[in-house]
Amino acid sequence: MDDRKAEIMRKVRAYGIMKDPQWLNNPDDPVPLWVLLEALVEVMERIEPPHLPYD
Repeated sequence: MDDRKAEIMRKVRAYGIMKDPQWLNNPDDPVPLWVLLEALVEVMERIEPPHLPYD
């Protein structure tokens, strides 16, 4: 694994975006689309929480 992938995996673990250890331990393996989408939704909810008032 190169340095770029190692840094990305370190950030994913630190932020807790992806919780499935099967995919965290094998960064060179392709992940299913649902794993990627779940991580994206998690990031979007952190940036813009769904339950904020509009005021």
